[in-house]
Amino acid sequence: MSKLFEKKNIGQMTLKNRIIMSAMDLGFTSDGTINDQIINFYIERARGGVGLIVVGGCYPEMNGKVWKSIIGLDKDEFIPGLKRLTDAIHQYDVRVAAQLLHAGRSASSFFTKMQPVAPSAVTYRSIKQEPRALTIPEIKTVIDNYVSATLRAKKAGFDAVELHGGMGYLINQFLSKTTNKRDDEYGGSLENRTRFAREMVLAIKQTVGKDYPIIFRMSGDDLVEEGLKINESIEIAKMLEQAGADAFNVSPGWHESKTPIMLMSIPRMAYAYLSAKVKSQVTVPVIASVRINNLKLAEEILDNEQADLVSIGRPLIVDPELPNKFKNGQYDDIRTCIACNQGCFDSLLNFKPVACTYNAMVGHEGEYKITKADNSKKIVVVGGGPGGMEAARVLALRGHNVTLYEKSHQLGGQLRYAFIPPGREEIQNIISYLERQISKLNVNIKMGKEADLQTLEEEHPDAVIIATGGRPIMLNLRGINGENVSIASSVLEGKVTTGRDVVIIGGGTVGCEVALYLAKQGAMRPEVACFLLKHKVLDAKDIVEYTSKGNRNITLLEMKRKVGGGFGFSTRWVILNELKDAGIKEITELKVKEITNNHSENGQIHRGVVYEKDGQEHFIKADTVIVAVGYSPNNELQKQVEGKFPETYFIGDCVKVRTALEAIHEGFQVALKI
Repeated sequence: MSKLFEKKNIGQMTLKNRIIMSAMDLGFTSDGTINDQIINFYIERARGGVGLIVVGGCYPEMNGKVWKSIIGLDKDEFIPGLKRLTDAIHQYDVRVAAQLLHAGRSASSFFTKMQPVAPSAVTYRSIKQEPRALTIPEIKTVIDNYVSATLRAKKAGFDAVELHGGMGYLINQFLSKTTNKRDDEYGGSLENRTRFAREMVLAIKQTVGKDYPIIFRMSGDDLVEEGLKINESIEIAKMLEQAGADAFNVSPGWHESKTPIMLMSIPRMAYAYLSAKVKSQVTVPVIASVRINNLKLAEEILDNEQADLVSIGRPLIVDPELPNKFKNGQYDDIRTCIACNQGCFDSLLNFKPVACTYNAMVGHEGEYKITKADNSKKIVVVGGGPGGMEAARVLALRGHNVTLYEKSHQLGGQLRYAFIPPGREEIQNIISYLERQISKLNVNIKMGKEADLQTLEEEHPDAVIIATGGRPIMLNLRGINGENVSIASSVLEGKVTTGRDVVIIGGGTVGCEVALYLAKQGAMRPEVACFLLKHKVLDAKDIVEYTSKGNRNITLLEMKRKVGGGFGFSTRWVILNELKDAGIKEITELKVKEITNNHSENGQIHRGVVYEKDGQEHFIKADTVIVAVGYSPNNELQKQVEGKFPETYFIGDCVKVRTALEAIHEGFQVALKI
C-alpha cells in the first residue's frame, strides 16, 4: 500500500493516513464564531478521507486578528461552536487541530480596533500602520494568551494545536531579523530570537499537558531581505524540538515576499526541498506543504523521504473527495487544483467568502445537492465552453438526456487559449476534467457542428441552454484588415507566424498572456540554463535574462492607466514582473488611431501602429499587430430562440463577458433548476 495511506503518529495523536488539510481562512464568519456553513464545509472534507484537518487560523487574542473572517479562540464563549465542529469531524475518524495565529504587525486596527503589536516597530507595507513594540511583560501576556487558547482548543475537542510560526506572522516576526530589531533577551542572536517561540511551546506543554501535540508551522525560507534562510530554520527546529514540539509543517515565504508562493506559475513541489532539509536534522515528523496539488506528487515526496506527511489546502477546496478518489483509483474523477486563486485567495482579499473556479459547491455544502430529477427531460446545450460542459455534467448526473453542440472540433471555449501561455498550463485541468466527466456520463457530444434555430427545432428538446460564449472584439480602425494583423487566439493556436517587431493592442489578461507567450519563443530552455549555470558559463543574472525572453521586440498598447487589469490581486504583480523580465514594453493611456503599411520615416517606409498620447501622435514599428482588446457576447442565437422552447436558459459570456468561474457556476446552478 502507498505510504500516503499508512498510519502516522504526531506525538500521541494517531492519524489514519498522512494527508493533512492545511488551515485556511474561508471567509464564512465575521464574528469569530463557528456556524453551519463552516461545519458543512469541513464535514465534506472529513468524509473525503483526509487524516488530519487543521482549522484556522484562530486568533489567541483580539490584537492578533489578521482578517475579518478569522475564527476566535480568545474567549470561552467560542468553545461550544468549536465543539460542534470537532464532533462533526471526528465522526469520520479524522483528527482535527486548531491553528493559533497571531498576526502581530500584520493585524489591522480596522478589524481589531487596536494598534498592532510586534517585536519591533517595523511597519507592514500592506497596512502602513506602525506597530507598537511589545514590552517584556506584554510578551509574557501574549504567551499566556496562547496557553489559554490551547486550553480552550483542548476543551473544544481539538486533538492538537498548530502554532503558526511562518508567513511573517507574530512568531515569525520574532524569529526573523527583518522584523526583530530588539537588543534584549528576545532579540539579536538566533537563540534569543527563538526564545518567544520556545517559551510558548514550554508553557503550553507545562499547562495543557506534555502529551498534547503541538505542530509548529515554520518558514523554511522567509524569501525576504534579512529573512530566515534554511540553515537558520533548521537550528530553530532543533531548539523547538528540544522544547517539546511534536512536528514541523515547513512552508516558504511571507505574504510580502517578492518571490511567488501560491501561483500556478510556480513549478509543482518547488519548495519540497525545505521540508527535506528540516527532516534530515530532526527526529519528529516533518510535513511538506505548498504547490502539492496532486497526490501522486505527495507519494513521491514521502517515497523520497523529503517529508513524513503532506499538507494540502486548495486541492481539497476544489475536490473534497480527493484522498478517497486517489486511494480507490478513481483518477478520472479527480478535480485538480489549478492554483488560480480566483475563487479562494482573491475572494478573501475582496472581502468575499471562499469559492472555487470549477467546484460551485464550495461554501454551499449544506445548500446545494445534486439529486435525480423528478422527470427525465431531453435537453440541448449549445456551446462546449466551461459553462456549457458544467451544465451538461450536472444535468446528466441528474438523469436528463443531454446533447451538447460545439461548433469547433475542440471543447473548452476560450479556456483552450488560456493554458497555452507559459506558467498557465494548469488551466487545462478544468477542460480535461469536464471532458472526462461528460464522456463518462454519456452526454451526446456533437462537435464541428454549429447549432442554429433549425437544428434545435429538429431536436424537439424540453429545454435549451445557450452557452455560446463571446467573440473577439475587432476595432473599427483603418488598416484593421491588413495581412499583418491578427487576433490573439490565432496567435496562441499557432496559426500565425509573427515578425520580430510585435505590437499588441490591448494590455488586459489576453494581451499580457499572448505577449509572454511570444516573448518565451526562442528563450533558453531550463535544462540548458541549468547546464550553463552549473559549469559557470553564465551567471544567475544572465540565466534569468536568457530564459525569460527570445529575440522579439514586443510592445503592449493599453488605453487604461495600467496593464494587467483583468488579473486577480494575487496574480497581477507576478504577471507584471514577468513582463518586465521578458523586456516587454508598455505604453498606456493612449488611443490607437490606425494600423498602417506606409508610414514614412527618415526616408524609409515602415508598417506599424499610429497612436495618440498626451495630445500628440506617435508611430511604433510593427511587423505583426495583434488585437487583444477583449470579447463581446455572442448572443445571435439567443435572440432567435427566445420563446421558442418550453424552457430556455442563457449562461456565461453570451449574456455578459466575465470569468470562467462565473460561467461554470451559472452552468451548475441552471442544471440544478431543470
